[in-house]
Amino acid sequence: MNRKSFTAILVGGALAGGCSKPNPLFLDTWDVITDSGSVSQTSAVTLETTTIEPPTTTSDPPVTTTSTSTSPSTITSSSDNTTTTTEPNPTTETTNEGFVCDGVGVDMEGCCEVKVTVEADTFLSDAFDGVNGECKVSGEPVPFDCKDLSFGEVESGSLLKDNGMVVSAIVGITMMALRFPTKDGQLDSDHGPVPTAQIESVQLVLKGEDEANLYGEPMQFSLHALDADQGWSEGGKASQCADGLSSFACRVCGAVGECTTPWTQEQQQKPLLEVLQPLGVVDAICGDSGLQPIDLASLGSPEEWVPAIVAGSLVVAPKSATFMNEKYEELIPAPGIKVHARESGAAPRLVVRVCQR
Repeated sequence: MNRKSFTAILVGGALAGGCSKPNPLFLDTWDVITDSGSVSQTSAVTLETTTIEPPTTTSDPPVTTTSTSTSPSTITSSSDNTTTTTEPNPTTETTNEGFVCDGVGVDMEGCCEVKVTVEADTFLSDAFDGVNGECKVSGEPVPFDCKDLSFGEVESGSLLKDNGMVVSAIVGITMMALRFPTKDGQLDSDHGPVPTAQIESVQLVLKGEDEANLYGEPMQFSLHALDADQGWSEGGKASQCADGLSSFACRVCGAVGECTTPWTQEQQQKPLLEVLQPLGVVDAICGDSGLQPIDLASLGSPEEWVPAIVAGSLVVAPKSATFMNEKYEELIPAPGIKVHARESGAAPRLVVRVCQR
């Protein structure tokens, strides 16, 4: 089978597609303030002596003041032989709070694009192979159930949603969780924090591969948020969940097979899929040059959903696709779309269009 790659750029608009060809992406200075008559060189200084006569009722000697026209100035009093030097006042440039585009450059509309690169990512899966009994989310099959595995540092994983009745015996879903850097309650880009109110649009860039050349357009992903209190640990290589790591079955694992903290702390514990906060569905289209940008406008105004991923994390889940020329409304059947994590060198990222308002 032919291998083809695509770079997933998810943004909120309604596009459609599947991948047909490979995608390569995946100082302040201290200025001396002088009077109009001041000079800048000591050799040009003109000394002027002014004698102030004291009242006739005192026997104190006259006070002599010597001044220069340079800056700084020196005042000498003959009555106490003390010298006072007046330093120049520095000039300070006062500016408004910095605009993130200042270091990037803006277009005709006064906007720019900045990147927010993922700081942690992992795969969460409950996919079960009813024939082989092995988890095939990443690389070589692992002889354990996917739901009990941590996939923190694996380089790639296959996003799929299957019912075991298409071409394989795999049943379940594999999703990707992404956590982005933040600062002061804002997404932290490569040029600094981005105020949410200034975000015009967002794209999500993923590098992926349709190794089997089986998928066509349209293809859809559903986007979700995990709340701040549903934090997860990225962990290491694919292994049984333990020592505080996270898996599909458990947010914080203790010993192997022991769930220290489930995904919710409510009286009635909920599975991961019920904990997710739906953000919306986005379409993907993959042309001759790979997966095209997908505008996240379908999620609504960035001010409506960006705070959710700033506080928590973003989850990308497969929803539907055309598979072997047949459209599946609620499936992306196995083998799935292979997506690369940050450990592969092609880190997922957000491309954010910012405009000053």
